[in-house]
Amino acid sequence: MQRAAPYLFPVGARLGEHNLVLHASARRHSVHEFAGPLSIKTVVRGRVSWVVGGRELVVSPTSFLVLAAGERYSMEIDEPDPVETCCAFFGSGFLEQVALDLTSGAEAALDAPDRMGPPLAYLSAVHGDRERTLTNRVATLAQRCEKQLNPSGAEEGFLLLGITLLEFYRQIRAQIARVPSLRASTRQELFRRLLIGRDYIHSHYSESVSLGNVARAACLSLFHFHRGFTLAFQETPHDYLTGLRLAQAREMIERGSSVLEACVAVGFSSPSAFSRLFRARLGQAPSEVQRKFARSGKKTPALSGIIRA
Repeated sequence: MQRAAPYLFPVGARLGEHNLVLHASARRHSVHEFAGPLSIKTVVRGRVSWVVGGRELVVSPTSFLVLAAGERYSMEIDEPDPVETCCAFFGSGFLEQVALDLTSGAEAALDAPDRMGPPLAYLSAVHGDRERTLTNRVATLAQRCEKQLNPSGAEEGFLLLGITLLEFYRQIRAQIARVPSLRASTRQELFRRLLIGRDYIHSHYSESVSLGNVARAACLSLFHFHRGFTLAFQETPHDYLTGLRLAQAREMIERGSSVLEACVAVGFSSPSAFSRLFRARLGQAPSEVQRKFARSGKKTPALSGIIRA
């Protein structure tokens, strides 16, 4: 079947040279060992697995993936229902310049407004975004694309997106600093393994996830994984998993799924326990969320589909 091109915004932008958004929906799509510019991968509907360096990095609507410039990745979609993605690609040097401006005074910018910052050290990993702080910014850019709004608005949108992403990396530096180790090199390696364990949780959150399996994926003992994870991310692996499941369940209910469907889909076996945790963590019962969106007639908006297979 003939397939339409995905939305590329701004029209005429070139990958690697300009900031751009690529927004698409497909039942089948594949990418093999592609090395692109610095990018943020988000999923509006469904789940997508990107493979990077042999690691499977699964992204859902309540998380995002950052890939460094030149980092090779693959992905394949083969689903009965369309999966919708929205990816933001940064032009060469854009984010580095924003980072430099954030950490230097206005006088330096007056003397050399086009100065280039040093390369940033990126950690390719799946990052949870339970409140959709960053993913909503990417979605906003895609909505501009869909409605063909003035590209000048996208320039500001990318600046704000860059600032939001750099705030996430400020948090990452704080997380690394909390990892228990006297040597910086050991701390970096421990944190890298903690991220692998966290990626495992994101990939398997809808299944039965044991601490032993997560620790083995990270190549750490139970004790060191649990201790390091809790210190770095300031919650236990179990609490992180629970928060991830509840955020995904809320997103499903806001899109129109029933409470039972959301409960089962994110890995809970007891609807009553699910409802208690949902209320305790999110401040309202899942049925209240369902009624709220039913009364308003609104659902969390999916961006319009582009590629049809």
